[in-house]
Amino acid sequence: MEDRKKKRIYIFCVALFLLGGGLFFYNVVKSFTGLGATLNEYAFPGSHSIRLEEKGVYSIYHQYESAFDEGETGGGSVDGNSIVVYLRKAFDAENVELKVPDSKKRYSYMGRRGVKIFEFENPGATDYSIESFSDVPSQGSQYTLVVERGFEITRLKGILISQAFLLVPTLFAIILFMRTYIRS
Repeated sequence: MEDRKKKRIYIFCVALFLLGGGLFFYNVVKSFTGLGATLNEYAFPGSHSIRLEEKGVYSIYHQYESAFDEGETGGGSVDGNSIVVYLRKAFDAENVELKVPDSKKRYSYMGRRGVKIFEFENPGATDYSIESFSDVPSQGSQYTLVVERGFEITRLKGILISQAFLLVPTLFAIILFMRTYIRS
């Protein structure tokens, strides 16, 4: 009877460990595949209408490299320092103050790379008009700007939650396994 109970506890420990590992990998995949939804890409020069739903600080990145469908990689030949951006609220055409960030944060995600060039505060669900061009006339080629909120935080949260999914069940399984083994 006692041996059966020990076997069940050992099987439970292994199942708990596998469950934690499965949740870990599921969360890692979910976190990193969901990041693309937070990156809103716009081709410039020109203008676009955008709607931002969430309150908070948004960033504008110059995406200097992007991967195309057939494995080709392309990037804008426009220097990020020559990009001029105007952001206006759609309902009253009021200009939004774009701040130059303290540091040039970069991102790399699924073959795309970018550098933060501006940030701004969004008060809540608001419609905007964004216009951009290069202030160097000889650089007339197209480039991509990305408007996003919380890319770094989303990635950090995904990593921390994944670690919790791996560590908590694993530690619990090890403690239970050791306790059962020592008592036998």
